[in-house]
Parts: sequence; structure tokens; C-alpha cells
Amino acid sequence: MPHIRGLYDAINRGDARLAFEQLHPDAELHQDPSQPDADSYLGRDEFFRGYGLFMSAWDEFRYEIEDAEEVGPCILVSLHLWGRGRGSGVETTTRIFHAWTMRDGQAFQCFIGTTREAALQAASGADR
Repeated sequence: MPHIRGLYDAINRGDARLAFEQLHPDAELHQDPSQPDADSYLGRDEFFRGYGLFMSAWDEFRYEIEDAEEVGPCILVSLHLWGRGRGSGVETTTRIFHAWTMRDGQAFQCFIGTTREAALQAASGADR
């Protein structure tokens, strides 16, 4: 799990590109389908693009890991998000979950859920 924690640390330092270069080359980002404009991004470059689209809404943003645990074949990360909206300046906080799968020792798939169950359910239905 140090690898996963390191991804979030790098993102919080402003090194998202460096963080995502550590992902599996075929990495996948799957946004929570219950959210407006949710999408999936396949491949490391698309993963970075999807993250960039999300980040375009924020002037400031950070992830705080609440917990990271192995649940079956996944690493489930409970996150507290803090952000200041671009333009509006409104601060917001929320809790979300990322369920990661691994391939060849690298982070491969990230399934985002607004609940623990939603993230795990999305990951359990994925083709690995």
C-alpha cells in the first residue's frame, strides 16, 4: 500500500504527472456512474486527462487519506477531499472512496464511489 499512498502524496504536492507515470501503462480511471458527466478513462494518458478535467474545477485541492485497507483483490482507500472552487472561491469537503486493483505490481484500475459499497461493487464487476 505504500505505492498507493505515494500517489496521493505526489498529487497533493502538485506532481500528478509524476504520480500517474507510476501507474500501469494500461491504467483505468472509472468515475462514479451516479455523478453527472461520469466517464471512464483508459490508458495512462487518458487517466491523466480525466484527472485534469476533474481538477479544472478547483483553484486548490487536496486528498487526505482516512484509511487504506486490502479488501479481497482491491485496495480500498477512504478519502476526505477538500477543495476551493475555481472562480467561486467556495470551499467544500466530502468523503469518497477509491477502490484500486493492481496489475504487474502497479496500480491499474481506480473505481471512484461516493460510498464504500459503491466503489467495491464497481471494482468487483471489472474485468481484470
